[in-house]
This record gives sequence, structure tokens and C-alpha cells, in this order.
Amino acid sequence: MKSAELDSVLIIGCGWVGTKLATTLISQNINVFGTTRSSEKASSLRSLGIVPIIFDLEKEDATQTDLPKVDAVVISVSPGRGEQRSQYPNHIQKLSKLLASTNQQVIMYSSTSAYNGKMRIVTESDSLPDPKSDNIILAAEGELKTIIPESVILRLGGLFGSDRHPVKYLAGREGISSGYAPVNLVHREDVIAATISVLSHKTQNEIFNVCSDHHPTKEELYTKLADKSGLETPSFDSGGSDEKLVDGSRIKKELGLEYKHNDLFSYTPDESFFS
Repeated sequence: MKSAELDSVLIIGCGWVGTKLATTLISQNINVFGTTRSSEKASSLRSLGIVPIIFDLEKEDATQTDLPKVDAVVISVSPGRGEQRSQYPNHIQKLSKLLASTNQQVIMYSSTSAYNGKMRIVTESDSLPDPKSDNIILAAEGELKTIIPESVILRLGGLFGSDRHPVKYLAGREGISSGYAPVNLVHREDVIAATISVLSHKTQNEIFNVCSDHHPTKEELYTKLADKSGLETPSFDSGGSDEKLVDGSRIKKELGLEYKHNDLFSYTPDESFFS
């Protein structure tokens, strides 16, 4: 993928997705900088070929950080939970102001939680970024879009990969709500492919859902995968058939992306999944 136009990428937040994106880009001869909040994690990133940067959005002096000049920035920052989650829009606002003075391509990983409260099939236009929204995902998107209008937002479905899947946390549970609700998941490899597609097309000012085309019900998927993985079968309450089903087809039409992991029943965990 490397070209004269894309030599370097900064990834804000090298977690489960961000670190894998970094190593994939490095394998394609892209120079990758990655942020972390700890010096211990910095050593780990350096061992992978990532140039580490200590950076913590929660600190008051975060905007004083001298970030490197790069061709593109990928924001992979989790909203967190509890009280920390309520600060997510403020953190994105702070980061957006720090990035606004440069002209690089900016991509942010968001979430299909942007559609919470929506029913049935939802597309990108059904929920728009709004810094004043009560939905913190939409509020964070709104902060980014207000400050960097040309940014690209990727709304990711629930994440899974060979070493991670929601079935592990649902196994054995009883009375899980909305058993007939459609599942909206996406494999980490498809998220990375979508990101690289946006980078290579130099896409600007877009919002894309990134979600598998396969939408079995929660009961169907997690019962089947629990049995397949040798986990205790969960049980589900009825209801949920009219809950949101995220349409991830637009990025396929616009950028030619094809989801590699489009059969959610075929998930096969590796050994680390069980540890």
C-alpha cells in the first residue's frame, strides 16, 4: 500500500485494534507512531516496531504534547465506562483541537452505539454527529466533526477476533434479554481492512458503518458458538426482533471493501481465547 503520499501514520490509542493496525501497516513499510499512557506499554510497542509516544488525554497538559507530523492519524480511543465514559466527548474535543492545526487525514473509530434507541435497519444517516447529544458517542463524533469537518468516522460493530468474542462472557448466563435481537459484529481484521481502504483512497468527510452483513439472532449465534467452543450454553429471554440491525454495506459500495469474516457461525477461537 505504501506510496509517496502515505509514509507515516499516528495511532492514538494502541489497544487491541490499534496495535494490530500498527503492525499491519508496518508490514507494508509504513512508519507508525503509537500513543500509550504507560512507559511499560511503550517498551512493548517499541519491540513491535512502533515508535511509542507517552500521551494521556486525561491529563490537563495533554494539549501541550508535541505529536509527530504524519500523513494520517487514526483515533482508537475507548469511551471507557462509568464516570470515565461521560468524559469521552471532552477528550475527543481536546484531541481534535490538538490535531486541527495540521492537514493530515484523520480517522476516528466510533461505535454503532450511535444508533442506540433506533429500531430495525439503520444506516449512517439515521444518527448524525451532534456535540450536544445525550448519546456520548454522537457527542464525541460531533466534537470531532465541529473542529475537523473533513475527518472520517468509522462506526464499528461489536468487535471479535480469534482471541476475543462476546460468547466467552455470555457463556452460562441465564435470562439474557432480547434473544431475538439481530447481532451486529465485526472481525478485527475487517476493521483493519476498512481503515487501510480509507487511508489508501485518501477519503475525507465521511461516516461509514463497519459491520458484518451476517445478522443472526443473539440466541442463534451465542447458543451455537458456546456449543462449538465447549462453553456452557447461555439462555435467553424472548423479544428484541425489532431492535437495530446495522447496515454495513455503504463502505462496500463506496470503497470496494469486502468483509472477509461474513459468516459469524464459522468463528474458531485460538488457544488464548480460553485462558
